[in-house]
This record gives sequence, C-alpha cells and structure tokens, in this order.
Amino acid sequence: MIKLYVIAGREFAERKPEEFDEIRRGIVWIDVNNPSKEEIEWLKEKVGFNMPSKELLGDIEISSKYIEEGDAVNINMSFVIQHKDEIIMEPVFFFIKERFFVTLRYRDIPTLMIFLNRLKGNRSYIQFAESLFAEILSIEVDRIGDRLEILGRRIRNIWKEIFVEQSEEMIKDIAYYDELNITLRESINEKVRILTRFLKSPLINAQTKREVRVLLDDLNTLLEYTTFYMEKIDSIQNSLLGLITIRQNEAVKVFTVLATIFLPATLIASIFGMNFKYMPELSWKFGYPYSLFLMVLVTLALLLWVRRKGWL
Repeated sequence: MIKLYVIAGREFAERKPEEFDEIRRGIVWIDVNNPSKEEIEWLKEKVGFNMPSKELLGDIEISSKYIEEGDAVNINMSFVIQHKDEIIMEPVFFFIKERFFVTLRYRDIPTLMIFLNRLKGNRSYIQFAESLFAEILSIEVDRIGDRLEILGRRIRNIWKEIFVEQSEEMIKDIAYYDELNITLRESINEKVRILTRFLKSPLINAQTKREVRVLLDDLNTLLEYTTFYMEKIDSIQNSLLGLITIRQNEAVKVFTVLATIFLPATLIASIFGMNFKYMPELSWKFGYPYSLFLMVLVTLALLLWVRRKGWL
C-alpha cells in the first residue's frame, strides 16, 4: 500500500498516488507498507527507486545499511518494537533523492506513526527531504531514551525485590530486561554507524548534518546507559543466583542435620533388630523399653548439641 504526503514549507497535504504527476512543488514523502510488485514498479518509474531484497534488509554489514547511488541515498535501519512479551528489530528502508523521500516497511512502525501525526499537527518549516529522515530519527532516539529510562526504574525495583523474594517470574523478568537492553544497544550501535556515514555524504545539506550531529551525541550517551544497565543486570543475576544458592544450602543443611540426629537411633534400632540365636537382650524383660529409652536419649542429646551449635 502506498500513501503520498506533500510537505511544502509549513503546508502538509495527503495526496493519492494517481495525483503524483500533478505535484509540482514541495517535498514528497512516499510511505510504502508491504508493497506489491505493481507498486514497486510504480516507485521505480516515478522516482527511480530500486527495491532491496529481504536478505539485504536483514544484513548487518554497514555496506548494506548505507548506500549512495548517484544522487540517491539508500538507508536500511532497524526500529525496536515491543509486542507483548516479544522484542522485534523491524527494518525500514529509506530512499532519499532530491525532493523525494521514500519509506518502505512490512509492518506498522510506531515512530513513523508519531512522525505523521506531528506533521499533521505541527506546521514546522521543512526545506529538505533528508530533514524528514532526521526528524524520524529524532523521534526514535527519544523513544529509545524513554525505554531506557523505564528500564532503569524497573531494574532498580527488581534489585530491591530480589532480597525479599526469589521467584520464577522474577527470573523471567530479568531475562526480558536483559534482552531488551541488548536489543536497544544493537539498535543504537547500528544508528551510530549509519549516521557516521551519513555525515560524510556530500548529498546531505549542512543544516541536516548539524541536527544529525546532535542526535549522534545523544545516541553515544544512550549507549553508555546500556553498558551501565548491562553491568547492573549481570550484578542482579549474580545476586539472585547467590540468594537462591543460599536458600538451597539452608534446605540441604536442615535435611542433613535431621538425618544426622536420627542416624544413631536408626543404628540402635538396627542392632536390636538383629535375630541372632545368642542375643541376651532378646529374652530380657526390659529390653524393649531399654532400647526405646536409649534411642530417645541419644536423639535428644544430639538435638541439644546441634541447637547449641546454631545449626538449627
């Protein structure tokens, strides 16, 4: 599906693809969601867009993430999407050529939806097509910062909770936060690499480069936060593992002490349970109460000794 938006100064309008040839001025943003073959051919004919393969969209090499062909800039950038308990890195392909700006994607991207709403409500002056890319990136950087801020609060909360209770749900939460932090870190690293190449391009105007440099500084700052949170999560995992080990050791110690206490009584019962022919206690009148008394006495003595040692 193709949607067409025209930004002329502070004016914003949505147009139909059939009206493309009638657009004489302004920046044209062509948003393409899960395109058909016909729509790809239309893009190639109208703006010279070459459809990247899905393998290219998933490639991690910087040579596949940022490509300049003539007067066109091709950028393949991933956006982090949290869907229920799943964390997704969804690629979006950007094509910038003169006054044309193309975004190609295969699912809804929250950042693009926020950007579109801003264009509709905020009549800020936009002069260059690459400025749209900088605005979208600015929104994504803010979203990453918000996620990291929330992540930091949750990490601090779970740090306090592990000393109160150690549960399976808590272990799942820590694993989720760890995955989210790593995913955000990968996303930031990718953007830093792309923007470093973007700033060296002669096709990008000076104003947009100044905006991107600010975003690059923000991304490097956020990268430091992910490093800190990674260390913090490792510390929580080690502390949680230590607490679980201590709890398990306590349980094992209790069972060991109990087994030790009742071991002499078991030994006495085993001795008096033997049925040899020449055992004087078998015919003794007080043999049975004597054996019970002996077992209770030894057990109580060991129990008092264990309690004095502080093992129970």
